[in-house]
Amino acid sequence: MNKQHNFSPSNDTKLDDLSSVLSPADTQLDNQIKKTLDGTFPLPEQVEMAKKEAFAKVRAIAAEKGKEEEHNSSGALAEKTRLHKKHSKIRKLLFPSFAGTGAAIALFCIFISNPVFAVQIPIVGHIFETQGQSLGFAGDYTNLAEPVNKAGTGIESITINGNTITLSEVYCNNAALYLSLVIHSEEKLPETELNQENKPIIYLKNLIDFDFDSEENIDWAIGGDPYIDGKMVDENTFAGVLRFDMGQYFSGMDTEVPENFQLKFTISQIAGSRLKDTSPEMPKELRDEYEAGMKENGLGLTEEDYEQFTEEQKDIEHQLFSNMWNAYHEMYPETTQLINKYRNWLMDGPWEFEFDVTMNHEDVVRKDINDVDENGLGLIAVTKTPMEISVELEENPDYFVTILDADGNEMKEGGYTGYTCTVATSDHDTSKIDIYICDYIEYMDELKVYRWSEGYEKRAKEKTYKQLLDERSLYHKEITFEKEP
Repeated sequence: MNKQHNFSPSNDTKLDDLSSVLSPADTQLDNQIKKTLDGTFPLPEQVEMAKKEAFAKVRAIAAEKGKEEEHNSSGALAEKTRLHKKHSKIRKLLFPSFAGTGAAIALFCIFISNPVFAVQIPIVGHIFETQGQSLGFAGDYTNLAEPVNKAGTGIESITINGNTITLSEVYCNNAALYLSLVIHSEEKLPETELNQENKPIIYLKNLIDFDFDSEENIDWAIGGDPYIDGKMVDENTFAGVLRFDMGQYFSGMDTEVPENFQLKFTISQIAGSRLKDTSPEMPKELRDEYEAGMKENGLGLTEEDYEQFTEEQKDIEHQLFSNMWNAYHEMYPETTQLINKYRNWLMDGPWEFEFDVTMNHEDVVRKDINDVDENGLGLIAVTKTPMEISVELEENPDYFVTILDADGNEMKEGGYTGYTCTVATSDHDTSKIDIYICDYIEYMDELKVYRWSEGYEKRAKEKTYKQLLDERSLYHKEITFEKEP
């Protein structure tokens, strides 16, 4: 039975025209800004968001034929739960491919009042200083990041249709590139869904171009996270940070990253997650076909019926369900994309920037391991920076990497691509870490449950999570760094 529905998004979404802009609003809200920026929260669990976006549709909509009103209220939750149970072993969810400035800067002279600082600090040029400890990859970026400069001319802002993006600061090492920016709209920014950490879910559809390699207009999503980790400053302004995984993207390439280079950065679209999905309802004729197929195969339509299905019957139901949704996506092709007008409010660009980057290797340690067997099991390298630890390995969806700090605590996964697992180091003793590679399904169904389900403290008296991983993991490596102060 398939473990995953693969609705592959295309790259040619037709974008809606934006409405005309309104007059600028007053954005001097110091007290509100202080309250917002003083909050702290970790990196959002994007897999949960992606699953919600991809699979939140109703599965057996015809559970009680003709009672659609009932289904649209309480039934939807039950059917979504059923879908989650059936496809709980999803291995990898990829984000879709995203194929007068001087005066504008004045818009962002927004100041924060914070007792930590002796003077008021403007947002532009100080995003890392004000948000660094609340980012998913938290840390003190203050002495590491540099202002974004275009050939030494200073910070650059670009306004398109009343929507202004200002690049603020950049911090780059061999592991990652962090870029801070401010989004300001003459109109009030649309209401946006918050993730479980109360951060607005806002993405950029953007391209990146390094001047030292042969590739041009690289889709940021190939090596970076399109999600902006940030906060609302006021109702018109959002400030946050993007991350591009330099280690993952250039891994295996015969390309040396120079100490200084120029970067072209193009944002074609801003997308925020709507509070309500406005995707078209499943057409009745498609629901009827699904129901008829179930009846023809002698299959009931309720949750209780499904629980009694044999594996063969589940496969039949899965195929009928897939046929229904494939037909739906042929009718509404835009719904196959995670970013679309039904799920997201959109702002069109392009905003095109070009600026200089200087590498900063302070407190960056790379350890080459090169311990990989013929099955791709093992480690290639481990890199530690002031904000993160990245583990480089062979791409294999059957494996899952988890990392414990020196105290035996599992480190929160900050990002996972085909070749690297990256965790944030904030609040962890990383003088020593233990890296475990586990069978993906075993980790999700058993090992993770052992650690995070209720009653772990009692179980740990008999066997700790680390002891369980020592017994059950497919591969284990202990890495020691210099003792931390």
